[in-house]
Amino acid sequence: MAASMALENRHRRLSEQALDAVRRQIVTGVYPPNTRLSEVELSEKLGVSRTPVREALIRLAEEGLVKIVPQIGSFVAPISLEAVRQAQFIREHLECALVVEAAKHIDMAIIRKMSDNLEQQTLATRQNDWETFYSYDEALHAIWATASGNLGVWRVIQQSKVHLDRFRQLSDRRPEHMALLLSQHTRIADAVGKGDVATAQTELRGHLREVFNTMRRMEICKEKEVVPTLVPTSTLSPSS
Repeated sequence: MAASMALENRHRRLSEQALDAVRRQIVTGVYPPNTRLSEVELSEKLGVSRTPVREALIRLAEEGLVKIVPQIGSFVAPISLEAVRQAQFIREHLECALVVEAAKHIDMAIIRKMSDNLEQQTLATRQNDWETFYSYDEALHAIWATASGNLGVWRVIQQSKVHLDRFRQLSDRRPEHMALLLSQHTRIADAVGKGDVATAQTELRGHLREVFNTMRRMEICKEKEVVPTLVPTSTLSPSS
């Protein structure tokens, strides 16, 4: 019995690891939309058998990140703009509530964390380093969630915004766009630091709706899906 449970736990762990790894590669754009996902290649890159990979692909299909075509194969799903809009809606309503609580409970430790984070964002913007900027962008929002005392809500937001994150990763990476986001982050942080609840919420709402401006710039507002060119898995970097 103990051996059976150990094997079951190991299998579950490997399935979760495969799921997390492939999801991360899809969300960050390493595997762009329409990429063929070979079970054999993924199992070799992840160092697991094909079964955990197959289970991961099925779960990712349930999340709308993968399309499984019978007798043909599995592919990264195009980005659904409807899913992006719904994710933005959830994020805006939940996170605006979080930032209100953050502004109410601000202290010097949080102010220092925000300041340090914005310095790193500024440096990344100057160096045109999107990946670093994006990581500090996410970290700043997590700081506000931590300050609110509602980290559980932040986890819900993270789980619900995978389609939004995919769009953000594959859309506007220009230096001027990073500079715009940095200025928005700075205004939100300033309001939170002053305990200005109304301004913090207004600035955050405008910031979170910036994705719609990006859609308009890309002239895809009326499209249902974002479908870049097919990329074979053989050209992709191994999973980390």
